[in-house]
Amino acid sequence: MMRFSLCLIALTFFSLTLHARGKQGLVNCGSWIYDAMTEIAMEEGRVDFSDQAPLSIAEIELYLSEADYDSLSEAGKKNYDRIVDYIAYEPPAFKADIFSISVEPEMNVEGFYKTNDDIDWVYDRYCRQPLLTTPLNVQGGDYFTLSMDVTLREYDGAAILDNNYSNFIYADSKLTPDINFPHTAYGSVGYKFNDNAGVNLQVGMGPQSVGRSLSGSIIWSEYFTGASYANLDVFSKNLRYNMNITEFNVDKYAYTHRLEVRLFKKLQFSIMESMLVNSSLELRFMNPFTMFHGMAPWRDYGDEDGDLDHSDPESHTCDYLALKLVYVPVKNLRLYGFFAMNQYQTFYERKNWENDTTPNSMAFQAGAESYIPFKGGNFHFWLEGTYTQPYMYVKEDPNWSLVRTYSENLGDKAIFYEWVGSPFGPDTVAGELNMGYEVPGKWDVTASYLFKAAGEYSGTKLFTDDLDWGGQDKVSNRENWAYPDSDKEGGQDRAKKQQGFSTPHGTPEYLNRVALRASFSPSPLFTISAQPAFVFIFNKDNIDGEFASGGEFAVSAKINLSRLF
Repeated sequence: MMRFSLCLIALTFFSLTLHARGKQGLVNCGSWIYDAMTEIAMEEGRVDFSDQAPLSIAEIELYLSEADYDSLSEAGKKNYDRIVDYIAYEPPAFKADIFSISVEPEMNVEGFYKTNDDIDWVYDRYCRQPLLTTPLNVQGGDYFTLSMDVTLREYDGAAILDNNYSNFIYADSKLTPDINFPHTAYGSVGYKFNDNAGVNLQVGMGPQSVGRSLSGSIIWSEYFTGASYANLDVFSKNLRYNMNITEFNVDKYAYTHRLEVRLFKKLQFSIMESMLVNSSLELRFMNPFTMFHGMAPWRDYGDEDGDLDHSDPESHTCDYLALKLVYVPVKNLRLYGFFAMNQYQTFYERKNWENDTTPNSMAFQAGAESYIPFKGGNFHFWLEGTYTQPYMYVKEDPNWSLVRTYSENLGDKAIFYEWVGSPFGPDTVAGELNMGYEVPGKWDVTASYLFKAAGEYSGTKLFTDDLDWGGQDKVSNRENWAYPDSDKEGGQDRAKKQQGFSTPHGTPEYLNRVALRASFSPSPLFTISAQPAFVFIFNKDNIDGEFASGGEFAVSAKINLSRLF
């Protein structure tokens, strides 16, 4: 046995080599690669399907192959070269024939401070990076990739503390390491039929996104983290199909299919249908080409005792429809509009069921983005508006609303809620503007302004203590759920009033945020970033006349340790 162990160690030592990334490896949400792909496509006056994540390297290569390198600006060529270098990069690996095991360690040292503890962090838990990240990849050539992020990071409950000033896994006089990793992991397998088409199947956990957005897509955003999913992508340059199953919580699954087309290289249209079901996994929803709404599954589920609940015509289900339109009318300009809804009462329904109190639940998002090449870099301008109705993502019970909840097995076991789409949640009108300049791979500076008018149902305000739902507690006190119901206290009159709420309802909270972000990379090994921000809020917490303001400063240094090898 000892001899075998020594031989294995020796084999590992002498077999440590460099091995390129496999084509089925995934590029996670938020990667700079998606920004670079967008800039290249816009510079050539076209659109592609790289406005969603995660995508396989094989799919990204397919879209990148459309670029005419010689016609690109200096900045466009830099972005193109960076993507090619990323794909060709060979991290340290143990290799055995087509198989390999590789690691890509990265260290992030961060510090942050704010002047007012009554205002949430701008550089929040979604922005903060682990102190140490070591993606562990098992790869079978270009056929499959298994990956898991091994991290040394603070748990989320520590990251939201007001007296936490660094990511050193130490806050409030306590060690705060997160033992619940990984938060991102997957298995990916795929095949390219030819130079213009391929297929990829993923089973994983972590954020996903549909639609490139400045503040978080109303359809499906990267702020919806930690959920497990199975994802089938069939892709080409002009047609793409996606089938997805995402587990929000135990016995809470969203079944989705999405069809996307590109016309004349300038116009992209997508339609997505989902059915969220608060029940165990079901085969009927895994049909890759069907209409979920036509199944009328809301008739099939009962109450906690298993009896069919005929008093609730929408029991245990949530329909979800989304549309996405992207248009590049001229080079360096992208226009887009998103629409999502989980409930719409038609004129016929309103006329024939006058006593019905079901509210409309719709969201809209539109924006314009521009990259303008200038002296080796790009000016970058981005303007976006978001509107969500008071009951967007919301149904008769939180268990079949489009929200995921979790609590950690650490610290005070804080409870978290994440909507599938906009991080602003329902009942919000918001606008955001970014203006900046960047030299790809070297330095960038961006100024941003956010205005948000948030109603009394915005964010996660629906999840009150009286509701008693969240974390491991999935039995809600529906009497205290905000959804209109004529059987609750106040009866028909109160429910009708709730049905007619408009955004932002109640006493709106008005938030203004100004931030400046800058980063500098003297080499691929090292990047330093800084972000000062200032926030002032009128009617804070939806209390008339309540005012709060405060400043914040964050700084981070990233060291790509794998580049040392």
